[in-house]
Formats: sequence, C-alpha cells, structure tokens
Amino acid sequence: MSNELDLVKSQKWFYEFCLPDGTKTESYLDEVARQIHVTRENALRRYLSALSGDYSTALDISCHEGFFSLVLADYFKNVTGLDKNAESLGKAKQIATLLGHPEICFENSSVELWDDKRCGDFVLCFGLLYHVENPIQIMRKLATLTKKALCIETQVLPYNLTGSIEDGSYLWQRELNGLFGLCVDYSHSPEGGLTDVALVPSRQALEFLLKQFGFKTVDFYTPELSDYEQFVRGHRVVVYAEK
Repeated sequence: MSNELDLVKSQKWFYEFCLPDGTKTESYLDEVARQIHVTRENALRRYLSALSGDYSTALDISCHEGFFSLVLADYFKNVTGLDKNAESLGKAKQIATLLGHPEICFENSSVELWDDKRCGDFVLCFGLLYHVENPIQIMRKLATLTKKALCIETQVLPYNLTGSIEDGSYLWQRELNGLFGLCVDYSHSPEGGLTDVALVPSRQALEFLLKQFGFKTVDFYTPELSDYEQFVRGHRVVVYAEK
C-alpha cells in the first residue's frame, strides 16, 4: 500500500482523488474549474440512486483517469472504462487499485472503434461531445451501446434558434431541431478529441438526437445555485435518457 500510495502522490492528476491517508491527489486543473467534477458527481449519483430494475453492467466512455468509473463501481457489478489516451488509462488503473477497485476494467480505445456488441446496461459519457468533429455519429454509437440508460455531460451552445430552412425551393421547408458550433479543439491534450476540430451541440440538438436514436425519456439535470457556474448559466448540461 505504501509504495502504491507514494507513486500516486508523486504525480499530478486531472482529478482530486481522496486518498487512504486522508489527503487528495494534486490536480493540474485550474482551481476555478475543479467544481465541475463536484457537480458532475452529484448529478450522476442522483440519477444512479433512482435506478430501478436489473442493472449490472456499465460503460464509462472517455473515462480519462477513471474518476467516474470509481463512482459507477458503487452501483454496478461490472464496470468498463475506455479512453483513447494510454497514459490516462495507466493512471486510472493505479488509482483504482489503490482505492480497492482492481475489478474495474480499463481499455485503450476510442468510442468510435469500440465493439458495438460490448454494450452496457448503463452508459456514461462525460466531457466528450464538445471535443469531437462528429457528435451525431458519437451519439448514434452511444445509443447502440446503451441497453437501458445513458447519461451525458457536455458543454452546449448558449443559443437557441427556431424556425425552418428552405429545402430545394422556398415552397419546401424543413424545421430546425438544434444547432452545432464549430470550434478549434486540442488533440495534443489528454482532454482533447482525436482531431483539432469540434462541433459543440445546443441543448435542443441533444434532446432531438436522443429521441431520434430511440430514447423514450430525456431528463436534464436542474442545477443548484451552488453548482459550477457553467451549469447554472446553461453553458453546460447533464442529461439522462432511458430507452
């Protein structure tokens, strides 16, 4: 235990993990943004505590250092975390072992390359959609991998546009169902996507796509005033959907 603890404490982490000696890991994330993880965890546990029925398997998509994989392990017998970054997964395995969860399976893969047959009763996808250039494809894949329920956290466009656009002629119109904002991303970082281009969805686009891809109920987390300010202002959301 001592050697494992010393190894963890000698590194800097994205998350502040609570350690067995009562301390926390040193985070390299700016302090102003660390409250994001607190709100994410509170929202996730609220949804997980209300689950009913037979749920045994969970997938943590883009799991990073495994912070939320550990949360999932409190509720599910089998948890698998996947991430494109091998270094992050190495740290995830270290911390999971130190904190008594060596049974969590971590695998080096992007969600795009993950086997469609390796589904989960519950699928978690935090912090990914606003780092990808193909969010519709990713959401379709998430729907395929989800047997029962899906929980997504993402930044969103703070804009809403309603109306219709022409389709070949002014006589033919198609209704708008949300927006995407084109941004530069940072593939060189463990927190970035696979490319340096990203499309950030609007809240309306998220809800529309979830319903298009087979989810019967869609529920957006209602933030508390004490939650991270982006959630309070509507620039970031947690959404829970069931089939």
